[in-house]
Amino acid sequence: MTNPNTGQLFEPPGFQGLLGGASYTSFVNGATLPNAWNVELDIPTIGQATPQGGGLIRIWGISLQEIAQASNLKNYNVKVFAGMQKGLPLANPAQAGLIAQGYVFQAFGNWVETDMTLDFVIYPGTAPGTGSTAPTGTGTLSQPANLVLNWKAGTPLGTALFPTLTTAFPGYPPTININSGIVKPNDQVGYFPTLEQLAQYCAQVSKDVIKTSGYPGVSIVMTPNNTISVFDGSAPAANPKQIAFQDLIGQPTWIESPNIQYKTVMRADLSVGDSIMLPPTLITNTAAAASSLVNQQASFQGGFTLVSERHVGNFRAPQADAWVTVFEGAPNQVSGTT
Repeated sequence: MTNPNTGQLFEPPGFQGLLGGASYTSFVNGATLPNAWNVELDIPTIGQATPQGGGLIRIWGISLQEIAQASNLKNYNVKVFAGMQKGLPLANPAQAGLIAQGYVFQAFGNWVETDMTLDFVIYPGTAPGTGSTAPTGTGTLSQPANLVLNWKAGTPLGTALFPTLTTAFPGYPPTININSGIVKPNDQVGYFPTLEQLAQYCAQVSKDVIKTSGYPGVSIVMTPNNTISVFDGSAPAANPKQIAFQDLIGQPTWIESPNIQYKTVMRADLSVGDSIMLPPTLITNTAAAASSLVNQQASFQGGFTLVSERHVGNFRAPQADAWVTVFEGAPNQVSGTT
């Protein structure tokens, strides 16, 4: 965590210079720390059109000084790194890295009997006070983002969105891969105070234009690496990322038509909007399941586009299910892109 105005790193009292440039960590100088603070986290990444709260991080075993100054950490910039590093079960350093980035929306300490904790609620985007024209997070009604969609007749939505996003969020370069057939017959101009409102508009208007069964609509996601990803599954990667059998925690399962959910060891190398392929599984659908996806296997060749992910962890819990990333994927669409 860093001060948004000075860039100075926050370090717990008594640990200055000892944590390798981190505020809290269990990995220093290439090795794990068996006596590190316990950390719990629950951090979702999902399309801005879907209402959701912020991510939660809880640090256990903190000092009284940290409880006393917890409120001072509000609006600090924060980066969260996670994964299985060297020395941990199922270690795969290539899958470890940045899983979340944003600012501390709220910070508070708590003391119950002998337990002392420090909680952070984090949101994506820029912290208030980091620039005179920077919107808070992804924009608010009181401090709106400068989101103006000037959509000319016959112009693909992807083309119109690029200047909209680069103007409002110059520090977040957009990557846009959506159906090139999303056009309107007349000029349209829209003003949106928040990225959430723009995302909701794009999701609805894309489904109004593309009426293909199973089409998920356009999603806009602010990713951890300070980019804005705009996708609808129309342009899956030429080389989708293969999920290894040993990465899975439990079996993939259908959660709705046509989306699938699967869980892996916590990892940072997959982002919302990526195209993936699952390993062969035993999961099939039958008529008895009352599903519209009768006899489709979870590993069908079309692959999936990730539409959401959720990092859930408890560092000291021994169960394999205690340090995971939960993904939701939609079958890739086959159509034109822009």
